[in-house]
Amino acid sequence: MKLSSSYVQAIGILVMLAELPEKDSLKSSEISKRMNVSHTYLQKIATKLKHANLIDSYASKQGGYKLKKPKEEINFLDVFLAIEGENAFLSHINLEPIDAMFVDKDLIREKSDVVKEIHSEAQKVYMEQLQSHPLTEILPKASDGSYLTIDWKKFINEE
Repeated sequence: MKLSSSYVQAIGILVMLAELPEKDSLKSSEISKRMNVSHTYLQKIATKLKHANLIDSYASKQGGYKLKKPKEEINFLDVFLAIEGENAFLSHINLEPIDAMFVDKDLIREKSDVVKEIHSEAQKVYMEQLQSHPLTEILPKASDGSYLTIDWKKFINEE
């Protein structure tokens, strides 16, 4: 399985928002500048995260994006489902080459079903693993064990 750049960027967005001081938000232009990605592309990813109820957006001079729920409640499965969807493993698999491997139509159907079952089981295990790992596993901590906060606006403006 190949991780999409959208998935990796979504993780980056969520980590940046999780590191913000409690009442702060970040504009999409600030996030895209820091991540060095297209502003339009970042907005598409943020829209998916918003539809998955992982982030909120606020339209105002001080607005931007914030986490919608506590960072401790977000796991990697949440991010994966928001970006890739539930059928990610089989959605892009072309099983037509199996047709050429067998002559019998019943055998073609049977072996196609085996391939689908193998990938369905793999997806189930993969998703269980993602669900067992909260986003906070990759957030930096201070020596006292608290999560670091970063004033990204100040940091980005200094770059």
